[in-house]
Amino acid sequence: MLNNLIEDFYMKLTMSFYKNASQNEALDIGDISTVEMSCLEVVYFLKNPTYSELAEFLNISQPNATYRINKLIKKGYLAKVNDKKDRRIFYLQVTDKFMDYYCLNDNYLNNVIAELEKRCTANDIQQFEKMLNIITKDIME
Repeated sequence: MLNNLIEDFYMKLTMSFYKNASQNEALDIGDISTVEMSCLEVVYFLKNPTYSELAEFLNISQPNATYRINKLIKKGYLAKVNDKKDRRIFYLQVTDKFMDYYCLNDNYLNNVIAELEKRCTANDIQQFEKMLNIITKDIME
């Protein structure tokens, strides 16, 4: 039962994201592939990795990572930022163009949380937060 609930939660969250993305004509996302989007998400989740950190995480060669990064920089989804101490090191940073796309589901999540707060006690929400912390910090690491 828990497996089905988690799968259903993930599916509904993902479906909401894609529905919002397809209905948002202001965003020009037709030029990005799913592989590129996953690469961008990894950069975002790793919080400004270097080229080599990204390549290592994705288990791809440095030239392959550089090729992907350069394409995403040209498309305006990524930027490279010099290290202040060692000018040879570049950190990768997602741009506002990526964040505009990535944050499409924020309203949906905020509505889910608001509804949860209406229907559940403060103690229930604390327990839920505790369980999510265990899942994300302990189990999924």
